[in-house]
Formats: sequence, C-alpha cells, structure tokens
Amino acid sequence: MMKRNLRIVIALFMFSSLYLACMRNDSFKKYEQLVKSELASGKRVDSIFWGIHFGMTGKEFFAHCWEMNKKGLFTDGESNTAVLYRLDHKELNYPASMNFYPDINNNKITKMGARFKYDGWAPWNKQMFSDKLLIDVLHLYQKWYPTGNPFFAINKPEKSTIYVKIDGNRRIILGIQNDMIVKADYTDLLAEKQLKK
Repeated sequence: MMKRNLRIVIALFMFSSLYLACMRNDSFKKYEQLVKSELASGKRVDSIFWGIHFGMTGKEFFAHCWEMNKKGLFTDGESNTAVLYRLDHKELNYPASMNFYPDINNNKITKMGARFKYDGWAPWNKQMFSDKLLIDVLHLYQKWYPTGNPFFAINKPEKSTIYVKIDGNRRIILGIQNDMIVKADYTDLLAEKQLKK
C-alpha cells in the first residue's frame, strides 16, 4: 500500500513538473512570436509615460522632469538617484510611490526602470505586499496603456509570474522584485538589438 502511494505521489510530481514546463514553454513561445511579429511590423511605439519617450536625449529628459517638478508632479526620488511620482488612492488601492530613471545609451533613452511600493508597507501589512501590488499595478497599466496588444502572463516555475506587453518596438515587463517592490521595465527592442551588434 505504501509503495503504491509513493508511486502515485511520484507520478503526480512528474506530471505537474511536465505541465509547468509545457506551460512555461507555451508562454515563452508566445512571447518570442510576438516580439518577432511586432518588430517585423515596422511599427514604432516610443511613448513611456508623462511625455517621456524612447529616443529622448538626457538633456531633454532632465528639462522635462524639471518642468514636471515645477507643476508639482515629480520630485527627487530615492537617494536623489531617481525621479519620484506619488500615486494617490484613485490610481492604486493605497498611497504609493513610483521611482523611475532611464538607461541612456548614445545620449538617448533606450530603457526605463520604474519601481512601485505602497507607502504604508510593513511586514504586518500583508495587503500591501508586492503580490497584491503587482495585480494593482497591472490593472493600473491596463488603464495607462489601453491600446495595442494586451498584457499576458509568463509563469516561471519556482518564481513569480511576470506580465508582458509588446507593441512595435516597446516592451513592458511587470514583476515582483521582493516582498515590498514591484518593478516595471520598459525596453526599446530595436535599440537593444542595435546595442547587441
């Protein structure tokens, strides 16, 4: 009886491992096909958020942030190494902070990294942990980017799910960084391709 139960447990483990591997392969194949078709379309989507876009020079970025600061929308972010945008209750379920800063290559923005966290995060505030925040940020991003291809999930065994949106040359990835932070990464896939050459 015990041997039979052990065989059943082993069979279930192997089946679930195989299922997860196939699921991962299917979502990754979808990702690869979408990247290929979107880049082949020749469509350019350079907008990031709040007037910031791929191809913007470092000088243009700083001037734009200065103007947004004067309007009270942006301020100095973490350790003065990022730009901070504060989200209120209307955007997410709780007040939150979004810190962002671009990667500038050949004096042009080619990537943008943004980090979200609920301001009231604490180890005892489970409703403000990143697994909940990720879903809230996903819903927010679906409002911010309503056109083009939808976000789709890529499930990674032993890791958290990430959400990906690809429109033309622009890829957005949402995922969990740790218990507190959700990260959003924007990449100009054409610029990335050029940099790899």
